[in-house]
Amino acid sequence: MPSRAAGEGVPIKPNIIAIAAVTIDGKIARHPGQFTDWTSPEDKTFLRSMLDQSDAVVVGNNTYKTAEGPLSKRNCIVFTRSVQDTERRGSNLLYYNGDGKSSIEAILEPHRLVSVLGGMQIYSYFLERDLIDEVYLTIEPIVFGQGLDLFHCKDQATRKFRLVAVRELNRQGSVLLHYRRPSAETQLA
Repeated sequence: MPSRAAGEGVPIKPNIIAIAAVTIDGKIARHPGQFTDWTSPEDKTFLRSMLDQSDAVVVGNNTYKTAEGPLSKRNCIVFTRSVQDTERRGSNLLYYNGDGKSSIEAILEPHRLVSVLGGMQIYSYFLERDLIDEVYLTIEPIVFGQGLDLFHCKDQATRKFRLVAVRELNRQGSVLLHYRRPSAETQLA
C-alpha cells in the first residue's frame, strides 16, 4: 500500500478502491434509496472485511442515509450539495461538496486505503478523475431489468483495468471480481 516516503514527508496518493455489488444486468440498485438487502451474505462479509482495512470510506449522501447505522462507526466522507465546501460533524464524519473549493485529492491525502461505496454519481466522479486504482465487483445472480448503473460518466474517455482475481462466493452464483488499473500496479509495488 502507498505510504509516505521515509524521511521526506512527500505524500503519496492513497490506494482508492471502488467496492460495488451489481446484478447480472449491471445495476447497483433499483432506485437511489434502495438498501443492499438483495446482496448475498458472502458479499456482506467481504464488504465488512474490506471496510475494516480502510482508513476512510467515501459515499454519496443517499448511500450514507441508507446505511447510516453501520457507516457512522467508520471514518466517512459524504458527498453532498448541502454544504458549500466541507463541514466536519463529529470526529469521523466529513461532508464534502465536490463543486466546492477543496479538492478531494487533498482531503484523501492523509489516508493510505480509501474505499468508495457509491452510489452511481460517486463512482462516476472518481472514475472521471482517474482516481480509482482498484475495483472489487460482486456480481449477484439476479436481474432488476431497470435501475441505477454502476457508472454514468459525462466524458467519453475509456478507462482500462486488468482482471486480477475471480472468486466464487457461494453455490448460488455470486462471483467476486477484482480489477486493478495497470498504472496502479507500479504505484503499489
